[in-house]
Amino acid sequence: MKTIEFESAQNVKVEYELASVGQRTVAAMLDVIAFFIYFLIFSLILGLSNPFGGDAIGMGKTMFVVLLLVKIPWIFYNPLIEYLTHGQSLGKYIMGIRVVTISGERPGLREVFTRWIFKGDFIWISADPFTVLIWMAVGLVGILFAGTSQRRQRMGDAMANTIVIRNKSSMRYSLRDVLSIKSQDNYSPIYANATRFTDEDMLLIKNTIQRVRLNPNPETKKFAIELANESARLLGLDETPKKRLEFLQTLLQDYVVLTR
Repeated sequence: MKTIEFESAQNVKVEYELASVGQRTVAAMLDVIAFFIYFLIFSLILGLSNPFGGDAIGMGKTMFVVLLLVKIPWIFYNPLIEYLTHGQSLGKYIMGIRVVTISGERPGLREVFTRWIFKGDFIWISADPFTVLIWMAVGLVGILFAGTSQRRQRMGDAMANTIVIRNKSSMRYSLRDVLSIKSQDNYSPIYANATRFTDEDMLLIKNTIQRVRLNPNPETKKFAIELANESARLLGLDETPKKRLEFLQTLLQDYVVLTR
């Protein structure tokens, strides 16, 4: 599970999970399916036997109608809707993912159109049936690029300085989460000098506890042990409690109660 960390306006670090290549691919397929339905409806309405073909103009309809009502909406679908909806197409909305900048902000016109150029949708302007193969090849290259990228970026993302994240990350946390743990009515603090820590320290402790519980690999466990040892030292304890994760949770609860 790859993640990326942003800093909020309140100087609180927030961590989001990067969207997987599979999630992005399914989102793109859902967009294609949605437009296939759109194409089918307009083909029936306009009497077109093939909305992509250069010679498929049924019932006296001109190529201008095909271009205006079928091709152009598809070509500009992704950049326009991602700009208007803060980084989400229909497929991305269904999959719970969105495009953001590297700094975690909504993408602007420059970002969405840079991504669009490297997506290859504009090649649909051509009437050549070979267009679909070129478009699929561009999409395949994008999947391969994202699969090998550290931030799961396709080439368009790398050029636009954007990434795709999950909307609801399991690693997301805020100070409000910390403040909802305990109250003085139902809890008596154990470590009275927990007040020497800061909100940032407590957010680090809470995030560490979450990481160990969600992804208990050797690295996260080692960091939790080191954090518990350092916290015990700052508290003036002779030794770190054996149940380190429980100790960190208690310290977090004490801090919340004592600083309210």
